[in-house]
Amino acid sequence: MAPLDAAAERWAPYIVMDAVHLPASERRELLELVRSLPQEERPPDFAARRLASHAGPGGRVIRMLQYRNLGWLGMAQLLAVVTPTYLSAATYGVIGSGGAELTPRLVTDFAAVLGIDARELAGLTGVDLSEVPPPAAPEAVDAAALLWEARRLSAAQAQHIAELARSMRGDGARGYFVNLPGV
Repeated sequence: MAPLDAAAERWAPYIVMDAVHLPASERRELLELVRSLPQEERPPDFAARRLASHAGPGGRVIRMLQYRNLGWLGMAQLLAVVTPTYLSAATYGVIGSGGAELTPRLVTDFAAVLGIDARELAGLTGVDLSEVPPPAAPEAVDAAALLWEARRLSAAQAQHIAELARSMRGDGARGYFVNLPGV
């Protein structure tokens, strides 16, 4: 389950953050390209990254995100663009260590990025969702699929895809819209 190349962590959030700014057809095209790339060998110096060690619900969710090649900063950036959640990178570390409680909003937003039904993630974490959350927006569904597929990329492949996703935007934007409408 470990990502192929831990160095790809630098590029993974950018692939997705640029992709969600694209029209649906271009997001699908990017996803198909990622899926078509050859699986490279693990680097000879590969060592599994130390993941969140807390056994509680927060630790489990943060580990799930880490398995998608996201560090705390990548989590903060990606969730700010794809969901209404805007937290500091350090806060994700606190959540992973069990120092911050998972809220229904966090569970819903984590589920969207992970590509998991929010009610299932709520069941896994023990968080009570008082309301049935709406289905994830198409951008969030595509973001989750792309994030999952990108975990098998080498750092060089991830950098290439991130640069391609940025160029596909074609708007010359230097930043990202936070909490995209419909996401």
